[in-house]
Amino acid sequence: MYYHETFNAIRDDALVKLTRRLPEVVYAVVGANDGTRGDPLYKHTADPKWRGTLFEPLPGPFEGLKSAYAERPRAVLRNQAVVADAPGGPRKFYNVPFSTTNSSFRRDVIVKHKTAPGFEHVEEQLVEVDVACLAIDEWIAEPGFAVPDVFLTDTEGYDHTLFEVWWARGWRPAFVEIEVIHLAEAQKQAIRDALDAAGYEIFWSVTDIYALRKDAFDPADLALYRLMRDQSLAILGLMNMIETERRQRAVNPSGPTAG
Repeated sequence: MYYHETFNAIRDDALVKLTRRLPEVVYAVVGANDGTRGDPLYKHTADPKWRGTLFEPLPGPFEGLKSAYAERPRAVLRNQAVVADAPGGPRKFYNVPFSTTNSSFRRDVIVKHKTAPGFEHVEEQLVEVDVACLAIDEWIAEPGFAVPDVFLTDTEGYDHTLFEVWWARGWRPAFVEIEVIHLAEAQKQAIRDALDAAGYEIFWSVTDIYALRKDAFDPADLALYRLMRDQSLAILGLMNMIETERRQRAVNPSGPTAG
């Protein structure tokens, strides 16, 4: 919990500072859901300097998105998924009707939730639906397109596939956040390696990676963020060690036996 709070606090401060530095903040969210559920950008998009595009392919969450952004005229809402390869058009998508957060192009990501309470029969309950899709290259070709300053993807396991394409197109947002919880370790590491080589400061949790392009932020702020991150990780490590020892002593109160 301690590190999670620090993770969120650094992100919020960085986005506030970025807003002050830029004349306008262009943003994009892929997998926006209803605009508020687990979305770290929502409170920032209310700033009149923010102009963006939010993609959500499912009709139920999209209705929530329209409601959440009804008073934000600088937000363009699109009832589509973003895909890596062209052409876009309709594609099969896996959805769980009783959940608004478990939908994906990857069936295996949905099925693995069957170990969670309430999802025991998810494999039989998920349905295939057709969703409208827009390929990244089609998006780039649209009139008025601009590479976002702030870019977030939350696509339940499709994030690395998208990353490979938009990264190859030369996008280098000032702030980027990527959901990684459903990715293989090699994919997570590939994203981190690419960001690190391109001059980003990286922050990570179990579910997400976000990164700050160093030339877009004040060096003193970055130094503070690094200190906060590293100290929080050290405290988290110490707390885990203490908890491990506590559990061991609960099993063996007398401690280890001398050899």
